[in-house]
Amino acid sequence: GASSPGMIMPILAERRELKAMDDESPLSVPSDYGWGTYWKENGFWYLFAVICIVAIVLPVVMISRGDSKSDVTRVIELCSIPIVSVLFTWAHIWFALQMCFYPVEFIGPWNFRNSGYGIGWQGIVPRKASYMAEKACDLMVGRLIKMEEVIDQFTFDDFFATLGQVLAECQANVNERLAMKYFPTVWAVLPRHVKDELLRKAMETTQASFEPIRQELRQNVLSILNVKEMAVQRMLAEPTLLIHMFKQVGRKEFQFIMRCGAQMGLVLGFFQMGLYQITKDCSWCTWVSLPLSGLIIGNCTNWIAIKMIFSPVFPHYICGGRINVQGVFLKRQKEVAKELAALITNTTVNAERMIAYLVASPGYDKALEIFHKHTGEAMDEIAGYAKKVMPSIVGQEWETMKEDVVEYLMDELPKHSTVFTRYVDQAIDIETLMATRLAALPPDEFEGMLHPVFQEDEWLLILLGGVLGVIVGLFQAAVLGN
Repeated sequence: GASSPGMIMPILAERRELKAMDDESPLSVPSDYGWGTYWKENGFWYLFAVICIVAIVLPVVMISRGDSKSDVTRVIELCSIPIVSVLFTWAHIWFALQMCFYPVEFIGPWNFRNSGYGIGWQGIVPRKASYMAEKACDLMVGRLIKMEEVIDQFTFDDFFATLGQVLAECQANVNERLAMKYFPTVWAVLPRHVKDELLRKAMETTQASFEPIRQELRQNVLSILNVKEMAVQRMLAEPTLLIHMFKQVGRKEFQFIMRCGAQMGLVLGFFQMGLYQITKDCSWCTWVSLPLSGLIIGNCTNWIAIKMIFSPVFPHYICGGRINVQGVFLKRQKEVAKELAALITNTTVNAERMIAYLVASPGYDKALEIFHKHTGEAMDEIAGYAKKVMPSIVGQEWETMKEDVVEYLMDELPKHSTVFTRYVDQAIDIETLMATRLAALPPDEFEGMLHPVFQEDEWLLILLGGVLGVIVGLFQAAVLGN
């Protein structure tokens, strides 16, 4: 029947291909990526490679020139300390970042009241998926995007210029099916120009009903389609979607803090090396200095790395305005806004998803009611003309025919769903609207969308760095002591 959800446009895999034809993905390499950016991102690792080569070559040179075994061993010990510090710092920050996202499900022997806490671990993002999805969607879809203004994006001229031919084809097929059901003999001998005139009149009434339908949908859109609830349900049903979203929009920040962590590790590693050299004659000092410095390095680098993402919230310009001291994530607000909007519209808020959600929601009946009402009014308008052409068809069966028109249209529209979903996405252009408004948010509101999710568990990540630092320090002390 006409009320069956299965008759509305199905979800199409082709939408991904259609989206690929739009503007270049914001996830691609930026056009201003040059040698300066390359060296900024990779220069440290070249320096570290040189240090590693020196650490290997120097003992070989010392052995070749006959230096004592104790001197060679001492040089190897000293060179290993900053190298281990760099590798450890980079690794534990990487590990802390992974703990933000994985595992998706709790792993461990005891999960306290299914909270994600207990003896074990669950990634921060999947553990707080409900809170995160609610907060993000409330801002992006609830406050920044109003469905009434989305409906306003549909204009008469653009709608019929784009879809007029498709709608005419659907209407022609509906006319053919109606005629073959109710008056096949008359239809078979009816001149082509009369059939064309009936189609023209039907399209005129369709065009005349566009604005009334649009206005009624606008007035009832919140009761028909709850886009915020749709987005939240989508993210909760697929936690990996949130993980993917955060990893994509924050990938530059994650690379930055791992790189900065490694750089801090090198500096602190040289400090460790000096401390080790000073305390070389004290047998027990190594067992204190290396674990203690590992604790300091682990805690400090994780704390600094986390703070650098979101702090300071507001820009602070120094050196005559040439340098902006601000959280690295917030400093990239405009770029992140564009990437986030692209990800949200590609995966969650688009014509395909909205149709899928609508047909499974209570608002579907209201949408059908509006469609029935205006289709019936359009049919009544052409009744007079149809009666002049074929008086025998307009009678007691007219109400049944109106029901059939709705049913046949529901059969025809899904056949052109690719065209309809592409048009809807291009007409409403939620991606551009969302990106523009996210970019224009005050930094504290933009930060408040994402940071609170992590704040509660930051101490765990900082503690992790310290614990790992102590373990590595004890391992170093054991190795160097022998």
